Amino acid sequence: MNARLQNKLLVSVRKDEDSDCWIWLGQISNSGHGRLMIKTEENGTRMESAENVSYMGFVGEIPDGMYARQTCNNRLCVNPEHLALFEFAHL
Repeated sequence: MNARLQNKLLVSVRKDEDSDCWIWLGQISNSGHGRLMIKTEENGTRMESAENVSYMGFVGEIPDGMYARQTCNNRLCVNPEHLALFEFAHL
């Protein structure tokens, strides 16, 4: 778990008691998913989906070729209990 990522994420979240979704209130991409800038290990920055940041902060690293998506079908949910890993589709 990564406390720095957890804190960065939680300042832009509203917890919905009815659905248990953690609603992302920060920047939203054209696809309707939350996104935020995070620091890289090389001291640079990169844009990352809010659900990926939640997964990395509360669950663990995301393996190459995988990404986190909501199992509750709410694109703005970042509750780690509502996230699962999926493989990128190969074209």
